[in-house]
Amino acid sequence: MSEQTDRADRLSLPNASRGWRDDTRTSRRGTGRTSRGRQTHDQLLDAARVVFERDGFLRARVADICDEAGTSHGSFYTYFVSKEEIFRKVVDSVEVDLLTVDPAPSETDPVERIRAANEHYLRSYAANAGIMRVIHQVATIDAEVWRIRTQRQNAFAQTIERRIRALQQDGVADPAVQPEYAAQALGGMVAHFAELLFNSRDPVGLDVESATEELTRLWANALGIPARAETA
Repeated sequence: MSEQTDRADRLSLPNASRGWRDDTRTSRRGTGRTSRGRQTHDQLLDAARVVFERDGFLRARVADICDEAGTSHGSFYTYFVSKEEIFRKVVDSVEVDLLTVDPAPSETDPVERIRAANEHYLRSYAANAGIMRVIHQVATIDAEVWRIRTQRQNAFAQTIERRIRALQQDGVADPAVQPEYAAQALGGMVAHFAELLFNSRDPVGLDVESATEELTRLWANALGIPARAETA
């Protein structure tokens, strides 16, 4: 697959903020335009993540976020209009961590690309497990958050689908595989496995390295990638 395809896939990743209700109609002039403003914005964002992970979404308060950030209560509303908006920003940052994989050189073996993507997702999920737990909880009680997550997952599946089609065109993957079904199934497998591995009450007891290898083997087998590509 070409670097141009990789770049297009990275640019097509969904932004959750596009799906939320528009609670930012009023422009906040000057927000983040100075280095001090950007620093305060980032401090609030980092603090929000800490508070959401610690207290959960429902019990988290703007005042607690400000205390954690070491800023005044009034400063919060210079940058964000609500607790819901800053939560959305936190979700956006997590999505970037999970779904953005650095492009590989064009000569990289296809299975190595799959392995790198799987390892990236698992390690990113591990680093974000606490906030992912909160995101899952909010999605079960808020239809809008659920819609946004579904939209993101579908868009990511479309990225996987394009990559599968490219592998088929290159004669690497089994042409009989239906890319739209394989993308949903394989992407969902990795996402669900990560949840079981890092956010289950009864952990499956596997390490990231072993999990990456097994998931990659399942991907390769499902796509009918020849053994020569697996060992190249």
